[in-house]
Amino acid sequence: MRRRDKTCSAGFRVRAALAAALLAVVVGLPAAGAAEDGGATAAVAPGRDAAAADAGPDAAVVAADGARGASAAGDAAATPDAGDAAAETAGPAPAPAPEPQVAGSPAPAPAPEEARIAEELARAEQVQRAQASLRLREELAARQRRRDAEERRARIEELGREAREADRGSQAADALLQRVMAELQSLRPEVDAALLDLTAAPAAPRLEPPREPPAAGDAPGVAQPPEAQRLAALRRALSDEADTLEVEARRAARERAEEALGAEEALDGARELLLARLSDARRDEVLGVDREGMDQLRAELWHTAARARWYGLRRDSALSDARAALRDPFYIAAAIARGGLLLAVILAALLLARRRQRLLDGAQAALGRVLHRPRLLRGVGRAHAALSAVSGPLLFLAALVGVHAALGPTAARARGIELGYSLLLWYALYRLALAAARHLVASREASPGAAIGAKLLRSLQTVARYTLAVQLLLALAEGVAGRGYLHHAVGRAAWLGAIPLALLLMRRWRDDICEAYLRVRVNDAGPLAEAVRATRRRWYGFFVAIVAFVALALAALSRTARRFLLGFESSHRVLAFLFRRRLERRKGALVAAEAPSALPEELLACLPEQPIEEPARGLDHYPDLDQFEGLLATWRDSAQGGSLLLVGGAGSGKTSWLRAAEHRAGEIPCQRIALRQRLLTEGDVVAVLGAALDAPRGAREGAGALAAWLRTQPRRLFIVDDLEHLFLRGLDTWGAWEAFLEIVEHSTPRMFWLCAIAEHPYRYLLFARGGAIVFRTIVQLAPWPEPKLGELLGGRVRASGFTLSFDDLLLDEDAADRQAYATATERDYNRLIWDYSQGSPRVALHYWLRSLRPAGDRRLRVQLFRGPSGDDLEELGELERFVLASVVWHDSLTTEEASISLGFPRLPCENALSRLVDLGVIDDLGGRHRVTTRWQSAVTTFLLRKHLIQP
Repeated sequence: MRRRDKTCSAGFRVRAALAAALLAVVVGLPAAGAAEDGGATAAVAPGRDAAAADAGPDAAVVAADGARGASAAGDAAATPDAGDAAAETAGPAPAPAPEPQVAGSPAPAPAPEEARIAEELARAEQVQRAQASLRLREELAARQRRRDAEERRARIEELGREAREADRGSQAADALLQRVMAELQSLRPEVDAALLDLTAAPAAPRLEPPREPPAAGDAPGVAQPPEAQRLAALRRALSDEADTLEVEARRAARERAEEALGAEEALDGARELLLARLSDARRDEVLGVDREGMDQLRAELWHTAARARWYGLRRDSALSDARAALRDPFYIAAAIARGGLLLAVILAALLLARRRQRLLDGAQAALGRVLHRPRLLRGVGRAHAALSAVSGPLLFLAALVGVHAALGPTAARARGIELGYSLLLWYALYRLALAAARHLVASREASPGAAIGAKLLRSLQTVARYTLAVQLLLALAEGVAGRGYLHHAVGRAAWLGAIPLALLLMRRWRDDICEAYLRVRVNDAGPLAEAVRATRRRWYGFFVAIVAFVALALAALSRTARRFLLGFESSHRVLAFLFRRRLERRKGALVAAEAPSALPEELLACLPEQPIEEPARGLDHYPDLDQFEGLLATWRDSAQGGSLLLVGGAGSGKTSWLRAAEHRAGEIPCQRIALRQRLLTEGDVVAVLGAALDAPRGAREGAGALAAWLRTQPRRLFIVDDLEHLFLRGLDTWGAWEAFLEIVEHSTPRMFWLCAIAEHPYRYLLFARGGAIVFRTIVQLAPWPEPKLGELLGGRVRASGFTLSFDDLLLDEDAADRQAYATATERDYNRLIWDYSQGSPRVALHYWLRSLRPAGDRRLRVQLFRGPSGDDLEELGELERFVLASVVWHDSLTTEEASISLGFPRLPCENALSRLVDLGVIDDLGGRHRVTTRWQSAVTTFLLRKHLIQP
């Protein structure tokens, strides 16, 4: 390398001296002056290196490298080897140089061609120096930019971290926003300069074409002298170096723009994040219309304009990147996979679009073959109609989401794709909402208000279009500038635009609002009703209609809130408690006596507390009775076994449900079996069932024999009540239960077993034995809902021809609409009975009858009932409480059974039961004790509070 540098330097001096001599001849200067000029010229490069060395070690190295790189091609032509090669190529060697002249004699004039070559060589040397200087400046500027970029990147990362950690509404967030805005302000000129450099075409120093046309010897195919060949090689090297400099300049400008825009993007993200965390006062200032608000708007507009310029400038680079990516096999494989997935989504959407109605019809037909309940079939029909109405927009929405998911990371990287997806998503939701609205309006064709369906649909379309326009603007503002000032301004303008929209809708619905208000307030003589009647045809009646609309909206909102709160059982109970407290304070003297009054026999026959024999006489409320009918039909038409276990609390209507099921069985032979006594062994249950079924003696030898005999008998329906009498809480008390399950299991192919068990014994059965798995279906009777109990109480009384008066329960005797107030009082009183009875129809009937008082010819007055006091239960001893809980656990209990279950001696259990009988808590029916109807709710509440029974 050192030899090459010396050779290049020598060649450089030779060329410079030759050029100076030729120029001296042309301009008439002495040869010595030319030689001195050549010497000065030859010293330019060392002087430049010295200057670079003074600038620093790095700059000197860069200057030396730039000088060597810029003149490499020209110096190569001046080396001896290159000269010899050129001489061999051109032909015979030139004549030797002339002898030196005697001092004072005139120098010979050089040829014109040599002068032209020398001039071109001098110009090439100047271009070389200019290119080296340009490269040096660019490298120094790039180093400085890198240092500045690193410092700026550190500052921006620190600002971003502080923005993420700033608390919402804190003063730190307010101060941090000012720092971010200042950094953005200082960064904008650099971004603008980088984009301007990217738009300007870089121009590197180039060697201009020859000033004179080449001589004839320069024509192609003609041998060139060595100096001409060196000049041509130098010209080509300078052109390649200029191209390289321009490419590097364009690349550096693009990298500078990317870095500056990336920093600006990070700062803008921190600004957007801080806008949501400012204090309220500062947020109002920043998002207002004063100077700071305009600064935010200016920042977002500048950000949008800079991004638009950047996307326009990088189109060429994007195309080149795409062409380079198409040469990457991994990129091609990923594109093919994504394209295949996208094509599959589009084809599936098109296929479903063509066949969606056929698929919906087929699904409805398939469900119709499987389901048999009319209620379920009606639900399937409504769902089919709704899906048919919205299937098109729903499929478009699903296809849009599928296409976005198929694009995957491509959609996440491309802002244009994300923005387009957001806009199309809102449009799809708009179409879906309109289709659903049309279906809902069309489904009200037969209702009394269906005449205004067209107007309602038109109003919904107006609101939906306005909402769509607002959402599109919000999505566009967010996609372009984020959730900043523009996004907030669009939202604020949307709220302002809602005012004329509301006025337009009010004008369209003015007459309907007035008619609806007068229809609701038909007997109202208040000032608003009078104003509505008087101003319906006046221009200022528009404002009166607005007030009427607000009144109607408040009333509807109140009703909706009431229905929502009443949808929770706890809300019903709270309202019942408050109603009772108000009654006790205002009407304390009008509480009904504990003993019922003498009521007409006709009325008592319509409201029996005991199970009814004829289901037609009772209220048609038998939950899941259609499920029993389905099981019975399956058992009757096939060889499958049939069994159902009915679970319900005391007084919940289990016996009435069983009799209604027997009535629904139709012509199927039925047989009732009531287990009146406790059965604890296999022999006991076989004996009772064998006697009830009139089984032969051989069939009564055991559970297996009885089941085998039943399999030979005609098909029948067995209805067994009080199944809780087959077991007892204690040791070795499950023999009867296991025997009964064996009989049911082995006889179900021929017999259908319909059994009932009390709620608390069934809970113990679940705890001790895991349930009754031999039964195919288990139906649990829930507490009656409030409306059904109200229908049972007041509805049955009115159906029997009696009228009810709630005047003794009215809390506001001066109410304007006394009839409506009495109706509301009846509803509240029914809720009170429902709450106290815990949904038990027998307990509700018990206290309802004790609330009625005769008040004339077929007229009854309703007064507040009085329940037993829970203080009597608090005075019970520990043994008495356990005995009472045991009665509830087993639904009914004798003294011997209580002793076995609790492990206590017989006498203490007998004394405890006697005490409870004296208090009226339990009754004594032939030695079997059961909680009385009057005390049922109080006992359940007390035992639950003491954690003696499960809730």
